Amino acid sequence: MKTIGAKELRLHLDQVLDQVLRGEDIIVNHRFKEPVRITAVKKQSPKSAHSPGLHAFDAAKKRSSPFDPKKSIKELYDESISDKYLN
Repeated sequence: MKTIGAKELRLHLDQVLDQVLRGEDIIVNHRFKEPVRITAVKKQSPKSAHSPGLHAFDAAKKRSSPFDPKKSIKELYDESISDKYLN
């Protein structure tokens, strides 16, 4: 584990972040304050990620689309315009 000062962190932030991403933990000292450790955050797998809004969406009743999935976007657009302005 490497120890650096805050000034070195400011001057060489890109190199420090590269070292952290390679797996090295770095301690940063700044004057008389408590030292801080910089460490890489491990990516979570999608199953373990917590997304309560998505769970509610999955539980909601599904509705079918009123549009024909075989039609192109242009055909759907033309129909919606004609329904809105010509009827």
